Amino acid sequence: MYKIAICDDEKSSAAEAAGLLDKYKAAHPRVEMNVDIFYTSLDLLDAIEKNSYDVYLLDIYIDKLNGIEIAESIRGKDENGHIIFMTSSNAFYKEAFRIHAVHYLEKPILEEDFFDAMDRVCQEQETRFLVVRESGVVSRIPVEDIMYIESEDHYKRIVTVEKSYFVRSTMQTLMADLVEPYFHALGTKTIINLKKVLKINKDILSMEDGMEFSVPRGTYRQLSDLILTYNF
Repeated sequence: MYKIAICDDEKSSAAEAAGLLDKYKAAHPRVEMNVDIFYTSLDLLDAIEKNSYDVYLLDIYIDKLNGIEIAESIRGKDENGHIIFMTSSNAFYKEAFRIHAVHYLEKPILEEDFFDAMDRVCQEQETRFLVVRESGVVSRIPVEDIMYIESEDHYKRIVTVEKSYFVRSTMQTLMADLVEPYFHALGTKTIINLKKVLKINKDILSMEDGMEFSVPRGTYRQLSDLILTYNF
């Protein structure tokens, strides 16, 4: 899941950027995105006080700050976010290079240029990991490999395709870390990967490793729809 922020004080330009993201998503159905749009620099900077983004699509001229100043503020809080400038000005190439922008796209933006910029980001971040500590050993678990997580008092058992991890954490913390929409809380003590569900009926949900969970009352229709969404 890629968390993407668009910041442009012209609503038509922000909508154009969102439309290009929709086209990219349609051409790359395995790429999942969550997009937030900001029309002022202050709104974006307030947002990143609480949450970072994987990709920032920035205009150069935004109200009181220019895009370079916003990018510098972002870099002060987030060294890893990918910045793509989308602007009608070609005056800031050097500054964009200095802050390690992924791309500098001049308006009107060509779809192929936008796709090229997004390809650089998505190919680099193809695999995401959940970092956990188990008995003093730190492990990086590929998020795609997680099948389900079960709560056992203060500890949580994270079961993957190949092995399991027994870590001290809370379900709330783990669910917050697993931002991918195909992770679903099955009650308060279980998180499942909807992509790893083998079958479901009104009573039982079976995972790929044979593990079975009871389907909470009244959730069968919603669960079956979600499973179909992420498996076909």
